[in-house]
Amino acid sequence: MPELPDVETFRRYLDATSLHKKIEKVEVKDSSVLKEVSTGRFSSSVRGREFESSDRLGKYMFVRMDNGMCIMMHFGMTGFLKYFRDREKAPPHTRILFNFSNDYSLAYDCQRKLGRVRLTDSVGAIAEEKDLGVDALDPELDLSRFLEIMSERRGMIKTALMNQSVIAGIGNIYSDEILFQGRVHPERQIREISREELKKLYMAMKRVLKKTIQRKADPGSFPRSYLIPRREEGKNCPRCGGDIDKIKVNNRGTYLCPECQK
Repeated sequence: MPELPDVETFRRYLDATSLHKKIEKVEVKDSSVLKEVSTGRFSSSVRGREFESSDRLGKYMFVRMDNGMCIMMHFGMTGFLKYFRDREKAPPHTRILFNFSNDYSLAYDCQRKLGRVRLTDSVGAIAEEKDLGVDALDPELDLSRFLEIMSERRGMIKTALMNQSVIAGIGNIYSDEILFQGRVHPERQIREISREELKKLYMAMKRVLKKTIQRKADPGSFPRSYLIPRREEGKNCPRCGGDIDKIKVNNRGTYLCPECQK
């Protein structure tokens, strides 16, 4: 499922391609991705408008239009955006197509149809409805707040990192990377992790998220010291050369180096 670095990459892509262009037509090719809005209302609300700005909270992207309304986009497991001109270049699983006056289009593609698109006039209302915690890259999430949040949690550290009501944006894949870089075993109980270890984990979280956004969430371009490109049982650890192990944490496949993450 697209996590914070992926969605932030989509957001920056939209900003670079699709802002301040008049939307002449909206084609809803599959209404099943629309949430709490009809095809007719969605199309009429967007047609003739322009995308003015974008924002992101955790794994959710918000595109503000010039009438003050926002389009919320969630990308499910397989969603992405594509800006193109020739109709034959439309991605094969386009669910919604925004056609601009400059003859270009922006496709919301979602192969498995697990993503959702809706209209809203308040990002805060969505955050409350979805019970989203502070965004993992929000400046307000400084070290002191991170330590405070963790001091209030119980259970395994990976579970806490993935809990969207605690910190929004981190999922299964990036929690593994953060824990690997922080040298913390995913099954460690939070109460057993020292303050110094939590500080290192916080720094690893910020560093990993920023670096992977810089690399456009493309694992092929990640640093050689990262786990994600080798996230497979039996692969060699990029740090010590030992075998990568796979375990289950809350029924989620979890990868780690048992030598580096005691």
